[in-house]
Amino acid sequence: KTVERIVDIAASQEREKLPDRRKGYTQKAVVGGHKVYLRTGEYDDGRIGEIFIDMHKEGAAFRSLMNNFAISISLGLQYGVPLEEFVDSFTFTRFEPAGLVQGNETIKNATSILDYIFRELAISYLERNDLAHVDPSTISPDSIGNGINDGKAPIPAAKYISNGYGRSRNDNLFLLPSADALLTGTNAMVTATPSINMQSTAISESNTANAIKTHVKSKNDLLSEARIKGYEGTACNECQNFTMVRNGTCLKCDSCGSTSGCS
Repeated sequence: KTVERIVDIAASQEREKLPDRRKGYTQKAVVGGHKVYLRTGEYDDGRIGEIFIDMHKEGAAFRSLMNNFAISISLGLQYGVPLEEFVDSFTFTRFEPAGLVQGNETIKNATSILDYIFRELAISYLERNDLAHVDPSTISPDSIGNGINDGKAPIPAAKYISNGYGRSRNDNLFLLPSADALLTGTNAMVTATPSINMQSTAISESNTANAIKTHVKSKNDLLSEARIKGYEGTACNECQNFTMVRNGTCLKCDSCGSTSGCS
């Protein structure tokens, strides 16, 4: 009697190295008053394969820790660990520095540096808009839409730019012709411009101009008032108000009284 025996052999995962010349993007942000530079590297198909984290004003020990953490994440990605696993593991981790996020158009608050980093990667590469505070689809250049002109379709730019830089929405990006080509084909493109039926508006042009002047005047008044009070334009690390004034060699918050680190 012949007995068949099925044996499962676990195949070892080989490392998939990135090309020597690769795409990616760099995102600068300020998390809780600390500057963070996040750099990504991508495969030719747009998948993320490595990350770099730079916080150049931190101490040597903290910088070394973040550098080695980035290397371990990169090795995991190259050995086939899904980015979703890292996102689920490190989002919502809580430690300092934390707080308001400046410089990122979709993330406005983070509970830690790792929470910010993996929120950014999830939004850019996994379209995890549930982790964003601002929906990326509402801030894209084509969120309103103006219709499609008749004529030759532009060349898609997804092949030439970073997938993460476009936040996985590269299908909306195209390469435009050069200025010389536009000037040469002006006469041919005139007939392709769609006609727009302009209706009468509720606000007259004079009222609009007056409103703009009033807005500019009020903004200038606010700037003058801030200069008179001595505000430096730096956000407070404690209350996040832009009311830091010069106090000797340091900065002092006019709202909560905290200093920038020295007294």
